[in-house]
Order: sequence, then C-alpha cells, then structure tokens
Amino acid sequence: MVTATRLGKPYCVEIGNGRSVVRSDTRKDGQGGDAGMRPHELLESALAACVCMSIDLAARRAGVTLPACTADVTVDRLDHETGFDIALRFAAPLSRAQQTLVRDAVRASPVARTLGKPIRVRPATIASG
Repeated sequence: MVTATRLGKPYCVEIGNGRSVVRSDTRKDGQGGDAGMRPHELLESALAACVCMSIDLAARRAGVTLPACTADVTVDRLDHETGFDIALRFAAPLSRAQQTLVRDAVRASPVARTLGKPIRVRPATIASG
C-alpha cells in the first residue's frame, strides 16, 4: 500500500510505502513548485523502472548479458485513449535474438500489463479523525 500526505504547500505531497519516501509536486496557476516529480511523471517512472527490471530478469533467465540500457517513457493522454511510448537505448547494438528477448520482456512487464488492461478507479472512502 502507498500513502500520500499533503505537506501544506500547494500541490506538494509526500508519498511513502513504509520503507521509502518520494515527493510529488506540480505548478498550477502560479502556485506549487518543483519539490518532486509531477504525478504523471511518477506513472511514467513506474513503467520505465518496471521495463528495465523486466529486461534484466529476462536476460538473467536466458543466461544472456545485455549492454546497459536506458528506458525513456512518455505518456500520450488523448481524449479517447491513453498511450505509453517506450524508447529503449542500449550502450551497444543487440542481436536479433536479444531484440526479441527485450520486446518480449517489455510486453511481460507487470506494470505494462497492468496499464494495458481496462482500469477502474473506485470513488474515495472518506474518514475523519
């Protein structure tokens, strides 16, 4: 479970899971700041991190060593759909077999699979005290 706590400054939030803490912030109408990543950047970062981890796991399972990789993720929010574009940069060229392994790993990434399903957001439960 992740918990987000408003910090008192406009739009600044501390997010924690009981072990780690990050901040999120944004700027709207002259308020807010840059104390952390914007919420959509956090979503993009979750996908980028999971893709990198999935590639590492797939390579380890296959007994393959891949060159260092950077994943760039952008979210494309349109009226009719939301899309995520993933660009991978490797420090050295990949063989065809390595490229196939990487593509399969990206598709198998747990966050990519989650974001690829219909998503439902339940209304908030509100408690006092």
